Amino acid sequence: MSTATSVSEVERKYEAGSEQQIPSLSGLPGVDGEPLLDSIQLSALYYDTGELLLLRAGITLRRREGGDDAGWHLKIPAGADERTELQLAPDAELPETEVPREFAELLTAVTRGAALNPVALISTDRERQRLVDAAGTTLAEVVSDVVIAAVPETGTGSDERVWREIEVELGAGDRNLFDAIDSRLTDAGIARSDAPSKLRRALGDAVTGTPRPARRKKGSTPRTLLLEYLAAQKDSLVTADLGVRRNLEESVHDLRVSARRIRSVLQVYGSSLRDQETVDELIVELRWVGQALGSARDTEVQWSRLVDRLGGAEEIPDREVVRARLDEYFSGLAATARPAALAALNSQRYLDLLAGLDTFLVAVEASGDGGPSKKAVTKSLRTLSKSVRKRVRKTAAATTRAERDELTHRARKRAKRMRYAIEATRSLAPKASDRAQTKFKGFQDVLGEYQDAVVARDHILAMVAEDQHSAESSLGLGMLLQRELDRGDTLTPLVKPEWKTARKAARKVWK
Repeated sequence: MSTATSVSEVERKYEAGSEQQIPSLSGLPGVDGEPLLDSIQLSALYYDTGELLLLRAGITLRRREGGDDAGWHLKIPAGADERTELQLAPDAELPETEVPREFAELLTAVTRGAALNPVALISTDRERQRLVDAAGTTLAEVVSDVVIAAVPETGTGSDERVWREIEVELGAGDRNLFDAIDSRLTDAGIARSDAPSKLRRALGDAVTGTPRPARRKKGSTPRTLLLEYLAAQKDSLVTADLGVRRNLEESVHDLRVSARRIRSVLQVYGSSLRDQETVDELIVELRWVGQALGSARDTEVQWSRLVDRLGGAEEIPDREVVRARLDEYFSGLAATARPAALAALNSQRYLDLLAGLDTFLVAVEASGDGGPSKKAVTKSLRTLSKSVRKRVRKTAAATTRAERDELTHRARKRAKRMRYAIEATRSLAPKASDRAQTKFKGFQDVLGEYQDAVVARDHILAMVAEDQHSAESSLGLGMLLQRELDRGDTLTPLVKPEWKTARKAARKVWK
């Protein structure tokens, strides 16, 4: 569990000449009286890899001295104008320049295990205006910073840069106040800064050429769309990795979905982008990482599911006993599932997968050719549609529950592949693709709920097998089992009509 404190930072930066003054900030919505003024001297040593992998990912890591939050700060993008800031107090037992292990391990997927070393020393003379309400709560801070950045050069000495900037950081105030301050500044001729951080501005040309996601244009080729989609999903996978390591809700799910999306696109279109051997190797490794995190995700979903199901089953006797049994069983699974997931993410195999994805994307982009034609995309989607239809028909014709369970699961996996194949080439037919995605969601909701019921049955049976000492919980668990069996029987007739609806919408994508 993380020992770092986490805060949400909502901030905007502005350019400011040496003579430009911050306009009056009185009379802003919710602000009581005049701003409170003070001055602060700050110094921060920033860390990154030799290739500036953190900065390229929009992440900054620093050790700050001065102010009321001295210590280690790790800032991770969290949306427009927003970042998550993790803070660690200095460790007296560690050398001042040694990055805390907690942060170094958290950043593994970004750094790929590369060393983190100082890349810039930034000193700031700050004039701060705190906007407070009637209770004295800080609603926002507006600061004027004179910044001196020392960046090591090759050989001896360093390159020193000096500039002035203005920052607005939202505290307990709302977005209306944030926008009102923005209006005051822009009306005074103070423009928003293009630099996302002091470090980005300090390093300047050192980060020229930082990879940027390609912008979708009307008439973009399938190759361009696929490259953009794969790059975005790889970035999403790394972002989810940070969440898994921080034990954030839904992060395991997000990582597995990103891996599945990449895998699906490679399975459908990969051979047109690179050689089949390379594509097959990536598919195998992406399947592995999804499976490695499967137990952690399954535990999350099933624990919540069965607790909710129990809560809605008033006919079950001794529900408190059954609830205690569920908690005991799933907490035991969680105790092993999370370490296993982290072990996979800390493995060399996983780092090799990330490196392989990077290499694949660079090679495809550098080649400048390849990729499926629009006609080939259409053919692939039609082929997938036929495959899903065949599997749905087999599901409907199943004669045993075990057969139905297996065939429904196979239909679900193929339907996901088709859905992501449409998603990746959305710009070829935006409106039709969006309608198809909506209909596919209904279809996959049915298949996903059915699969969850199947997995829930397996867990219940495992608990019953272990419960040789408790007839009370076994009875309740048996009743829960029957509810899951009934749920599967209820969903089965919905599979075929939901597929027909999804297929009808999908056909318009390739017409």
